[in-house]
Amino acid sequence: MKKFGDLNACISRLRDVQRGGDVNPKQKQAVERVIHEIKRIRRKPNPKQHELYESVRMIAESLIDVFVNRD
Repeated sequence: MKKFGDLNACISRLRDVQRGGDVNPKQKQAVERVIHEIKRIRRKPNPKQHELYESVRMIAESLIDVFVNRD
């Protein structure tokens, strides 16, 4: 992807969440996985649409699982 300013902003916001005091270790791990996925997509010069959809799905599921579905 050529323009990834928005992705960098997402990574920055996620790092802020990670540093927050009210985040448990499981949530921190999920955020780290999400950051890794964003960086992976950012490195691809021309990602296919299905790759982007898969990444967005993984990111959303990971964050929802640990922040909303607190089982």
